[in-house]
Amino acid sequence: MPTRNNTNPNELLPLTDPEAIIRAANAEKRRPKQLQSTSTALLPTDPTPMSDKTAPTHETPGSTRTADASDMQTAKDWFKSVFKIQHAAIVEAQANRRQAAEDRRQALEDRRTDRRLLMSAHQANAARISRLEDLLLAMNIKNETDVRPVQPAPGRVNLQKFRTSDGPIYRGPFQETEPFLRWIHGVQIFFNTKDVNNAADKIRIVGNLIAETNLQSFYANEATGFLAKSWEEFKTRLFDFALPSNWRSNLQRQVRKLEMSSTETFLEYSTRARTLQSLFNFDAAETAKLGDLQLAQFLVYGLTDALQD
Repeated sequence: MPTRNNTNPNELLPLTDPEAIIRAANAEKRRPKQLQSTSTALLPTDPTPMSDKTAPTHETPGSTRTADASDMQTAKDWFKSVFKIQHAAIVEAQANRRQAAEDRRQALEDRRTDRRLLMSAHQANAARISRLEDLLLAMNIKNETDVRPVQPAPGRVNLQKFRTSDGPIYRGPFQETEPFLRWIHGVQIFFNTKDVNNAADKIRIVGNLIAETNLQSFYANEATGFLAKSWEEFKTRLFDFALPSNWRSNLQRQVRKLEMSSTETFLEYSTRARTLQSLFNFDAAETAKLGDLQLAQFLVYGLTDALQD
C-alpha cells in the first residue's frame, strides 16, 4: 500500500500547473514497478519451458485504466492534504495577525491610560502645591502682622526694643543706705538720658534693674498696683521697703561726725563729705537739705589739729 509523506508547506510545488503535478505523481507511483521489472529481467532465466499456468507479462488496457484511476485518487488525496495544510497555515497566520493587532491596540490603550493617570497626578500635585503656597503666604502675612511692633503712644517708649542692659543693676546688700541710694540715683540719671518720662514705663523698666532677692520679691508683689500711679509714689514705697526707717538721720549723724584720718588726704576727706551731703539731700525738701555752709562747718570740725591751726 502506498504511503504519503507529510511535506513541509514551504516545500510544496506551486499550483500553477495541475497537469504537471499529476504527471509527476503518476511517474512517482510507477517508479517502484519499473525498478521491480528491471531487477526481474536481470535474474538468470530457467531453461525449463514455461508452463501453461504462467500468466502473460503484458498489461491489458483494463488494468492500465485501473492504475490510472488509482493514481488520480491518490493525487486528489494529496491535493486535499496540501489544501488543508495551506488553509490551516493561512488561518493560523490570520489569527497571529489579529492577535498582534490586538496586542498593539491594548499596548496603545495602556499607554493612553498611563498618560491620563500621569496627567491627573500632575494636576493634583500642582493643585496641592498651589494650596500649600497660598497657605504659606497667608502664614507669612499673619506672622508679619503679629511681629510688626506697635507704635508707642506719644511720651511712651517701646519696651520690646528698650535696652535695660545699659542701666545700673542693684545687687544689695539689703537695707544698706549708701549702695541703694547710689543705685536709685543712677536709675534716675539713666531715665533722663534715655528720655523715659512716663511713670508706668519707669516702673516696668526698673524691675529689670533689680538683682537683689528681697527687692525682687517686693517688686513682683507690689509693682503692678502702682502702674496707674505716679513714679514718686512707687519710689516712696520702694524707699520704705529697701532702707531703714531712720536712714536720713543716720546720714546726718555721719556728717556731724566727719573726721579726717591720718592716712587720708584733704581731697579724699572733702570728697567723702560731699558724697554724704548728696546722699542726705536725695529727694529731700529744699528746707530740709544740708547746705554747703553747714557742710563746711562740719568739715572743719573734722580736720586734724595741725590743719585747724
